[in-house]
Amino acid sequence: MSNTGIEYSELNDRTKGSHDSPSHTSDTAYESCLSPLQPNDSSSFNAINVCAICCDRATGKHYGAASCDGCKGFFRRSVRKNHTYSCRFSRNCVVDKDKRNQCRYCRLKKCFKAGMKKEAVQNERDRISCRKPSTDDKNTINGLSVKFLLRAENFSRHFGAALDETNDAEEADLSSKRFASINDVCDSMKQQLLILVEWAKSIPAFAELQLDDQVALLRAHAGEHLLLGLSRRSMHLQDMLLLGNNCIITKQCPDANMSPNLDISRIGARIIDELVSAMKEIQIDDSELACIKALVFFDPSAKGLNEPAKIKSLRHQVLNNLEDYISDKLYDSR
Repeated sequence: MSNTGIEYSELNDRTKGSHDSPSHTSDTAYESCLSPLQPNDSSSFNAINVCAICCDRATGKHYGAASCDGCKGFFRRSVRKNHTYSCRFSRNCVVDKDKRNQCRYCRLKKCFKAGMKKEAVQNERDRISCRKPSTDDKNTINGLSVKFLLRAENFSRHFGAALDETNDAEEADLSSKRFASINDVCDSMKQQLLILVEWAKSIPAFAELQLDDQVALLRAHAGEHLLLGLSRRSMHLQDMLLLGNNCIITKQCPDANMSPNLDISRIGARIIDELVSAMKEIQIDDSELACIKALVFFDPSAKGLNEPAKIKSLRHQVLNNLEDYISDKLYDSR
C-alpha cells in the first residue's frame, strides 16, 4: 500500500466527522481507553488516570484530553513543528503503550479523536505565566532535558581531562599506550568516581535531593557508570578498551604468562563483546547515552533512599525525554 501524507486540518476534519472504522483491534483499544469517560459508567475508575491515546498512566488533562506525558509531548511537537505524517498500512494501526511509536499518523489521529486541540498548543505560551510549570519548564529547572544532560556529560569529560592533562584519549597514538596493570585499572576507577560525583552535582535535580539520598544514588550504580563511560570512550576502537588514564585493555592479552593481565583481558573482552559492540550496532549517540546514564543513576529502588517516589518521578521525566528524542530522531531520518 502506498504512503499517504496528511496535514493537520485534513486529519482534524476526518477525526471530527468521519465514521470510517479502523480495525476491530484498534477500535477496541481506543474504546477501552475512553470507556471511563461515559457518564453512565458506574465504575469508580477515574478516567483522568488513563491516557485516552495509548492507555498508559495519564498525568492530567493536556490540550483537551487526558493523556500521558509521552502523548502530550508527541502532540505538542507535532503541532509546533507542523509535521506531516503518513501511514504505511490502512490508517487503523493499534496505538497503545507498547506500539504508540510505530505509526505517528495513527497516533496523531487518535490525539485529535480524543479531543486534543492544536489551538491549545499554539496558545500555550500566552498562558504559561498563569499556570503551574509544564513538563518542559520542569526539565529546564531540574536539568533533566536531553540538552542539559548532554551538557552535564560534556562538563564531566572536561573535568576528567583536567584531572589528567596528558589524556588525549580521542587523539593520541594508540601504539604509544601501555597495557593496563591492576594498579592502572584501580587508578582509573578512582578518577572516574570523582568525575561521577562532579557529573551528579552539575544536575540541579540531584543537588536538590537530601544528602542521604544523594549518597545512596552515588553508591548504588557506580560500577554501571564506570562501564558506560569506558564503553563510550572505546566505541571508536577495535577490540580494545581505553581507560580514563590513557592505558588500554586489549581482547588478546599481551603476556598470557602473567595471570593478572590475563584476567584483565578476559574481563575486557566481555565488556567489548557485550557493551561496546552493542552500542556500535545500534549507533548510540551522545545524547542517548547521557539519558541512559541518568536512567541508571536515578534508581528509585536504590538502598537507603528516603524519598524513592521523588527519584521515580525524576527517572520518569528522563525516560519521557529520551523517548521523545528518539521519536524525533527517527522522524528526521526518514
